[in-house]
Amino acid sequence: MNYREVEREKVIRIRDSFFKDPGKGLHQGVDYPFVLTDAKKNIWAKIRKDAIKYFDLYDIVWWPGSTEPSGHLLSSQVSCVNHLFFLRNDKEAALRVLQNLNSDFVEVFPDFENGYIGFEVVSKHSYLGEVAEGKEQTRGANCTSVDAMMTGKLKNGKKIQVLIEWKYTELYSKSDKSEGSSGATRKNRYDALIDDKDSPIKRTVSIDNLYYEPFYQIMRQTLLAWQMTKNKANELNADDWLHFDIIPENNLNLRYQVTAPDLMQSGIEEAWKSQLKEPGKYNVITPQKLLKPLIFDNNYRSLITYLNKRYW
Repeated sequence: MNYREVEREKVIRIRDSFFKDPGKGLHQGVDYPFVLTDAKKNIWAKIRKDAIKYFDLYDIVWWPGSTEPSGHLLSSQVSCVNHLFFLRNDKEAALRVLQNLNSDFVEVFPDFENGYIGFEVVSKHSYLGEVAEGKEQTRGANCTSVDAMMTGKLKNGKKIQVLIEWKYTELYSKSDKSEGSSGATRKNRYDALIDDKDSPIKRTVSIDNLYYEPFYQIMRQTLLAWQMTKNKANELNADDWLHFDIIPENNLNLRYQVTAPDLMQSGIEEAWKSQLKEPGKYNVITPQKLLKPLIFDNNYRSLITYLNKRYW
């Protein structure tokens, strides 16, 4: 069985006792045993009210296109919220997480909404040309959003925005998103940015390779990070950026199966690093490694217990 199948069996096995829910909830019009009837129970009880309020207040779309959380127990968006939402109002923990990613962080800053982490973050302006001029971007739908973002300061005084893309059971087929009329639209948006002289992407392979998932998403987030720091006065006023893909250790298909035909086949981390002018800006880590500073802290025992039983 692949990782998705293993996790599906696990959540069905613990569903009744852990979530107190019989399953058979609807996902895109079909009922499944791994979808909760009461979707709100998919969010950890201690953050449930605040997380739902946050998404509602800032018109953030819940996957796969709803104003309410998904009851799908394998939702990576829900997993991201369950792991990280507590950081919004916990400055000390937020700084410890940043320092775990780079020991030179000395301060964490509030985001657009005055929290220490934001979700489904988009830029203030559509630098990638994904929405019509004058129209607002929808967070979580139809434009490049970042699952979570934090901003901190290094010892050298530089302000850094940290992009966090959260994965759970995702796996991708060899589908070229540069093909057809939709592909032409995508290439019209991104090709010039990819090959701009100031682009962070150095590209050593045919440009179409960057239109295979997950590189299509990684590429767009890389361009977004670059443009947000380039136009920093309009954004988080960050000087530079770091980009992390959070992938479970056992999701081997996602971590090591490279879909793009001409990229390095040793895994997505090395494959994408090979296309960056500064490879150190992109890294793949596990959820446990991200939260390592808090795992044995009694202040976060209930959170770690929840995550361990449900995800780890």
